[in-house]
Formats: sequence, C-alpha cells, structure tokens
Amino acid sequence: MVYTIIIIMMSIADQIIKAVVNRHIGAGESLVVIDRFFYLVNRKNTGAAWSFLAEPDWGIYFLSIVSAIITVFLLIAIYRTSHQGLRLALSLISSGSIGNLIDRVRLGAVTDYLDFHFGSYVFPTFNLADILIVAGTGLLIILMLTRHHLLDEPLLPWQKVVKTNDSSDTESETENSYNEVLENKDGKPDEISIRQVSGPNPFIGKDHEHAENSDSRRIL
Repeated sequence: MVYTIIIIMMSIADQIIKAVVNRHIGAGESLVVIDRFFYLVNRKNTGAAWSFLAEPDWGIYFLSIVSAIITVFLLIAIYRTSHQGLRLALSLISSGSIGNLIDRVRLGAVTDYLDFHFGSYVFPTFNLADILIVAGTGLLIILMLTRHHLLDEPLLPWQKVVKTNDSSDTESETENSYNEVLENKDGKPDEISIRQVSGPNPFIGKDHEHAENSDSRRIL
C-alpha cells in the first residue's frame, strides 16, 4: 500500500510540474535560474533519453508500447517481492516510467524542462520522471551488488514463488526425533537397562530391615 501511494504521488507530481511548465514557459523558451548554469526550458522530446528514436515517426509509438510493457512488469515485480529496498527502487522506476508514458500517450512527446550548462557542454534536458528512473536504477544496482540473494528473487510472472514453511520443517524434525525414540525403544535394550531389570536391588534388604527395626522400637 505504501509503495502504491509513492507511485501515485510521484506520478502526479511529475504531471503537475510539466503542466506548470507548459502553461508558463512557451515551447523553445527558457527561464534563467542561474546564469550560464541552470535554466528552465520547455522542450518536447518524441524519443527516449538523449533523443533516442526521436527521428522516426513510429518512434513515439514503439517507445510507448515498450514503456507500458516495462511498467506492467515493474508493478508485478513490486507485488511479488518482499524486500523493502527492492520495492522502493522498483517503485521509483515505475513512477518515472508512468510519468513519461502519460506524456507520450496524451501529448505525443515528453516534456523536458531541466537544462544544465557546464561551460560549453549542455547536458541533455530532463525532467522529474527521468530523475526518478535514474535514482531507482541506481538504488537497484547497489542492492544487486550488495545483496546477491536478490538476484534469485522470482520477480517475473513466469517464475515460481517458493515459500518456506518454518513450522512444517520444525514439525518434520520433531516427528523424525520421535521415530528415532520409538526405534530405540523397540530395539535391543542397552546394558544398563538389563542390569536394572535383572539384577537384585542391593538397597531393598537394608531398607526392609531398617523398617522392621524401627517398628520394633516403636512397639517397645
């Protein structure tokens, strides 16, 4: 439930910021935030990162289909895993993917507005959805490198979820121990048991004699 709220809130935040940019900054215009370093712009990207597949007319449709499929798999993976860090990483990636997918379906292009200049180099313009995707991917890589068991997580729909039942294992161990006790009981008795059963008790005579002497003293 928490991660569903994160996905919804981040997707809405991305769309609100894009709506503000589209309303107050004209296409191709820029707003200076820090001169020669940071600008707010309004650029439409029909492709993916670094304007990949922006040239072909079919590029926007292909990217929309791929983005939708990836988003579905991410949502399924969030539901199937129980690792909180992995859920957070996938939720961030899903939020960004959904934000850009809405733009592609609704506007036919993704609205980018964050523009950074490093001297003569201009970094590709991006948006909040791109930040979420990069942050989620970075967290995912860190988790995979530091938590190797996450590589075995059954995240995909065709992978079977194997659940371990600790109580059943304990019951099985208890049953095996009980069976061993029964086998020992039904088997040949040990030497100590034979001595205790067959040999006379050396204390019986003394106790009996002591008891008779005590009764005699009481009578006298």
